[in-house]
Amino acid sequence: MKHSDIDTIYKAGLITEAQHRQIIDHFHIREDGGRFLAILSFVGAILVGCGVILLIAANWDEIPRGAKIAAGLLLMLGAHAGGWYLREVHGGYRKTGEALHLAGAILFLGNIALIGQIYHLSSRPPNALLLWWAGIAALPWLLRSTPLHLLSLLAFGVWFGLEINQAGSPLFFGHDELQILLYALLGLLFLGAGYCLRDTSFAEFASATEKFGLLTFMVFTFPLTWGTIYRPVSSPSAGTWLFPVMALATLAVTGLGLQKCKDLDRKGRWTWGLAIAGAIALLAGELWLVPARTTWQAADLSGGYHWVCAVGLFIFALFQVQAGIQSRSEFLVNLGVIFLGLDILATYLSLFGSMGRTGLVFVVGGLLLIGLGIGLERQRRQWMHQIKAGRAAGPDFPEACAS
Repeated sequence: MKHSDIDTIYKAGLITEAQHRQIIDHFHIREDGGRFLAILSFVGAILVGCGVILLIAANWDEIPRGAKIAAGLLLMLGAHAGGWYLREVHGGYRKTGEALHLAGAILFLGNIALIGQIYHLSSRPPNALLLWWAGIAALPWLLRSTPLHLLSLLAFGVWFGLEINQAGSPLFFGHDELQILLYALLGLLFLGAGYCLRDTSFAEFASATEKFGLLTFMVFTFPLTWGTIYRPVSSPSAGTWLFPVMALATLAVTGLGLQKCKDLDRKGRWTWGLAIAGAIALLAGELWLVPARTTWQAADLSGGYHWVCAVGLFIFALFQVQAGIQSRSEFLVNLGVIFLGLDILATYLSLFGSMGRTGLVFVVGGLLLIGLGIGLERQRRQWMHQIKAGRAAGPDFPEACAS
């Protein structure tokens, strides 16, 4: 519920001025303009962190080693000190304080790179990213900062991506495109972890973790519908144990987390859980069922499996929309509708062939896409209306949807 919604109800005469203030104070609702200030603060924090790194790099040769390290450490500590003062001591600029903490976390990565470059400590990039993640992983929990929590998830994901690319690493997964399967699986693991955070003392991290994880999964699963994923015959087998281990961990974490999804009824939890299990099976099929190719010149590099992925992603998006309607999540519905459209577009482009066939596909497909776009938008508006009506109906809405 937004501040503007409360204002609209008050102006309509449905609540008194005292009730208007009580609702705002009870739910800690802030002015809508605060979100814009928060966005500006976080963008500014990122620019400050990156700008300091670039300034140091531009004057690298003229700055003594000690001065470089001291300046980097002072800037990092100063950013965190300023953030602590604004959030905890002053208390009136919490968003700006979080932005300064975010800048301090980014500057920590800059300091790692700075010290590593000066003293030539290591030429293995994953080590630097692992140190960065380890250094900021505790900050979100100590400061109860959702932006820092998202940054730590991103840092872990970047380290994970570099580690599975590092030859000689126990997590090495080869240099081909099949790595996106692990990124998609990591997204589902984040989704399950977000569910597990519900009904805990850090429940405010749950929604952001769920959204980040589901978006990551959808982004890295969508390329499987293109039919261009290439696995050479000589692809290394090292690290193939990683996929089944991550898959089992994802199933376990998601199974535990779904029990806390009280916004879904029992049937809804089972349906959504089976949809996630089906998505993991879809990724496993891409890894173990698609034939390897000797060259990139094959017309269909996926062996036709991209059609299975297109249908699978479409069905998953439908279940996602259903879960979004029942849980009253506009994010789930909107994300599902977006990838429904993208999935259909990818399928449409895969039908291209000769000039005559392509021309026919263009005409028929274009008309279908126009109609589909109108239909999807109308359906999306209906789903949004159902969600808003469910919020007004109160806690009985999930049972009403199930019936």
